Amino acid sequence: MGKENNNKIITAFIQNDDKILKEFYVKHLPMVIRYVNKNSGNEYDAKDVFQDAMVIVYEKVKNNTLDISCSLGTYVYGISKNLWRNRLRKNDKIIITEDITTNDGEGVETIIENIDRLDKIFLIQKYLLELGEGCKEILLLFFAGYSLREIAEKRKLTEAYARKRKFICQKQLMEKAEKDPIFKELKESSNYK
Repeated sequence: MGKENNNKIITAFIQNDDKILKEFYVKHLPMVIRYVNKNSGNEYDAKDVFQDAMVIVYEKVKNNTLDISCSLGTYVYGISKNLWRNRLRKNDKIIITEDITTNDGEGVETIIENIDRLDKIFLIQKYLLELGEGCKEILLLFFAGYSLREIAEKRKLTEAYARKRKFICQKQLMEKAEKDPIFKELKESSNYK
C-alpha cells in the first residue's frame, strides 16, 4: 500500500495533479504544523518549511533521484523537520519537543527510526555536496552499491587507488559531518550505529 501510495503522489508531481497533491497536503501538513508549533514556530513557518520540503521532493522526482523506503509522508515530514531544525540553529533557538503522531498506520517507533535514518541521509547529502567532484562521484558510486573494482573501472583508476580515494573521501565527509550539531544528536540517540 505504501509503495502504491508513493507512486500515486510521485505521478501527481509529474502530471501536476493538484487534486492528489492537495490531498497529500491536507493529510501531512498538520503533523509538520504540530512539530513546528512545539519548537518555537507558528503555522506560517510550518507551511513554509513544508512547501520547501515539497520543492525538494519535486526536484528529486524531476531529476529521477528520489529513492525512499518509507512513506512519502514520512519522508516529507523528515525533510520538513530538518529544514526547521536548520532554521532554529541559524537563529540559535532550541528544539523543545518531538511529539510524533501519524495516521499512516505506522507505529511511533517506526516513524522515529525513519526520521533518524532520514536525518542521517540528509546529513550525508548535505556534506557530500561540499566535497570535490572526484570524491562526490566515488562516494555516490560506493553508496549506490558499486564495488571498488567497478568504481575503479568507471573512474579509470587502479583498484588500490580507488580504495585509497574512497577512504580519504569518506574521512573528509565524516570530518565535515561530525562538526554538525545534528551529528551530535544522532550519535547520542540510541538508534545511531
